[in-house]
Amino acid sequence: MTTALAVLALLGVAVAVIALVALHVVPSGLSPLRDPVSAYGISRWRALYRTQTVATAVAAVSLAGALLAAGIPSTLPGLIALAALALTRAPISWVPMDAADAPRTATGRRHNLLAFGAFAAASVGGFMTGIAFSAAGFDGAANASAVLGSVMTVASAVTILASVVRPLRPIFGLAERAIYLGMFAWLVLGAVVLLAR
Repeated sequence: MTTALAVLALLGVAVAVIALVALHVVPSGLSPLRDPVSAYGISRWRALYRTQTVATAVAAVSLAGALLAAGIPSTLPGLIALAALALTRAPISWVPMDAADAPRTATGRRHNLLAFGAFAAASVGGFMTGIAFSAAGFDGAANASAVLGSVMTVASAVTILASVVRPLRPIFGLAERAIYLGMFAWLVLGAVVLLAR
């Protein structure tokens, strides 16, 4: 069961990454440096964006199941973080962000809460699965998971700053994509550790 769920987690990440790369290749007119990934969700490429968010949720749920099935100690905090990631990524494409030039709406605020929740869950999850891996004697994976948690935390802080500090706005998209990179790497790390144990 652990192996099947870990493989499913890897497949989820693969689909999410392929969709995300495709979003950056299509002629969307969006800037990877400036625009949030969520902006694809209000473009004509919203189906690709939805594929990416749902696939990420599948990866998170699958990894949580694999951790549980593996019987690794101290996994409860990591499981909670993975569940929170899945619960925030799965619905977010049905709760679109507000366009930059549009009035703020309740839907847009809910989108922001879901995005913040997902990034916080992934950041915390990096540290929490690191603790679980350490308890299981996987010291290299524990250190790598903690490093990825740190990368996501710093990138999240820069993203928040870029949303409120005007001179940093041109790098908002870049900082957010660093969170995505850390999140996907963390999910892959967890799945690979469970496959190799």
